[in-house]
Amino acid sequence: MDGVTGGLQKRLKADMNKVGIKPKPYDFMFWTNLYMMIVAIFISFVLGEFTQAIGQSFIFYTVAHFDPLVCSTVTTTRKIFSVLLSIFTKGHQMSLQGWFGVSLAVS
Repeated sequence: MDGVTGGLQKRLKADMNKVGIKPKPYDFMFWTNLYMMIVAIFISFVLGEFTQAIGQSFIFYTVAHFDPLVCSTVTTTRKIFSVLLSIFTKGHQMSLQGWFGVSLAVS
């Protein structure tokens, strides 16, 4: 997407100059981020990964409102439960070393 950004900013600057508006740096930031957000949402829906984007938003929320230790604890706990859920619901197998790792992470 970085290759597209320069072209979009050049076009935005030219369009704004046509109507007599001098673009400010924050105009570029806003419109570029808005465009990238729309593209990211579209791609995540196409690939079926929108829930991951929502999960990432919760991580940013946790970091912004709590300290990094809380965020680390929440993410580790989520990963442990994801592994256990995968084992019990989908019948995945885990070695003795894997179970040792899970028990170490839980303790």
